[in-house]
Amino acid sequence: MTLIDTHAHLYWDSFKPDFDQVIQRALDAGITTIFNVGVDVEKSRQTLDQITNNLTMKQFSDSISFYSTIGIHPHEAYKYSGKEQETRYKLQKDMETLEEIYRSNPKKVIGVGECGLDFFFKNNSDFYNPNNLSEEVLKDLQRKLLQSQIDLAKKLDLPIILHIRDDRSSDPNNSECWKEALDMISGYKGILHCYSGLINTTKRITNNELTNFLVSFAANITYPKNQYLREAAEFLPLEKICLETDSPFLAPQSKRGQRNEPEAVLESAKLIAEIKGVSHGEVANQTTQNVVKLFGLQK
Repeated sequence: MTLIDTHAHLYWDSFKPDFDQVIQRALDAGITTIFNVGVDVEKSRQTLDQITNNLTMKQFSDSISFYSTIGIHPHEAYKYSGKEQETRYKLQKDMETLEEIYRSNPKKVIGVGECGLDFFFKNNSDFYNPNNLSEEVLKDLQRKLLQSQIDLAKKLDLPIILHIRDDRSSDPNNSECWKEALDMISGYKGILHCYSGLINTTKRITNNELTNFLVSFAANITYPKNQYLREAAEFLPLEKICLETDSPFLAPQSKRGQRNEPEAVLESAKLIAEIKGVSHGEVANQTTQNVVKLFGLQK
């Protein structure tokens, strides 16, 4: 049995005290590959540096393969505010820097992301919008930031890892972000990270325009209120699914409120196996095959 955590942030400070044990627990759970995901230019550089120079990762490199990504989270969009020419210049410079990071080690940098659209502005508004920009301005900046990264992914022929979140606080059926983002990446390839699509979105993902996208389920599929995610997992063929933790966030229900870590992929695999009426070994092996094929990994 093999498992892949397609989305973790192992550079987070909360991992520092027991990093060796975190990686050992991942190995014990059957994890064979972890993607260390960047969220801005600095963190994209840090993810690559960590997987190539961290002593613990080197120690486990015969058992677990570590890869990194280059990307800028939509929460960073406010940094690109200004006149149109200034925005274009900032985006161009950061895309050039991300490309430089990739070209410094193309065997280890395997995707562009996380990037995407996130129109849920009610949380962390002071942190992610210190300039008090209007929601419409922020949305427009997010679209430009995402398009720049789609263009970069296509240039480098790398899969894209998409963060997509709608504001459903007043409208539980809101799918604005999902519709826009899927329109933007139609015909390309990648992972729909931490899936939160409603049934119409889930049905759309099975269309030909999104043939080369995998749906990634995090451990929030285990939360009692998220029945719609379990229904999505039931609806989608196993060949369209992959797994992640988004560590250190989104710990499974059994450890709710605690730090999450890569070993939690196993709990999600077991739940999806129960939903689909198959063994968790089958889920583990098929989701691994899906990721290996999409990213062209050597296994």
